[in-house]
Amino acid sequence: MSGEHSRRRPGLLLRVFFRAPVVLYRIGLGGLMPMQLLLTTVGRKSGRPRQAVVDVLRRDAATDTYYVVSAYGARSDWYRNLQANPAVRVQVRWRRFAARATILAKEEAEKVLLDFRRQHRLYSRVTLRLVGLKAATEEEVRAAAGQLRVVTIQPEAGR
Repeated sequence: MSGEHSRRRPGLLLRVFFRAPVVLYRIGLGGLMPMQLLLTTVGRKSGRPRQAVVDVLRRDAATDTYYVVSAYGARSDWYRNLQANPAVRVQVRWRRFAARATILAKEEAEKVLLDFRRQHRLYSRVTLRLVGLKAATEEEVRAAAGQLRVVTIQPEAGR
């Protein structure tokens, strides 16, 4: 089986590992994670706030836009939540703001992922390997772009 459905959701140990940064943000140590942000979405079923720490691939300083990736693609809960409601709350290091999430088209996502790989070869390779994807070559990154989802996070005007 190929594609997104061949990758399983993380097991218990990996889920604990991925949730640890949320705990760090909650206890005030989010500033220690410069390549991640805390994203609060509204649960699509519960309507309650849901938090996840996601990797920042890039930040466009001119527009104050953050590019983040859903490592488990369209199956990630936070991604499915923002599809239902793109209004989100964000904490980057110690800065907090309301924002709007926009899902990038595959071609745009591919460009962002390739740029990220060029700038952070080891980090991109290791993090994608944790979710069962290869990113050793540009071709592998292009293939991964079809399974991952890249999202822009931009602060609401006047915030």
